[in-house]
Amino acid sequence: MKMFTTALSWTILLQAAAVPAATSATTNPNDEVRCRRIEVTGSIVRKERVCKTRGEWRRLAEAGNGVARAVVDYSTGRPSGQ
Repeated sequence: MKMFTTALSWTILLQAAAVPAATSATTNPNDEVRCRRIEVTGSIVRKERVCKTRGEWRRLAEAGNGVARAVVDYSTGRPSGQ
């Protein structure tokens, strides 16, 4: 009986170890929080810590690139001073 109990215990332990954690499979990399130190405008040394998800940082970068692209496109083909 002891041998059966030991074998059953090992089987249960091995099966539990083989099952991956459900949380690691369902996490979205865009939901991972990242913090950055951002320089404060008007200060030489002061920096603030800003935390956002990876998706938020990506959207902010894309929005900034879109604005810069729009400025270049608007000014292209126009004479200077107008």
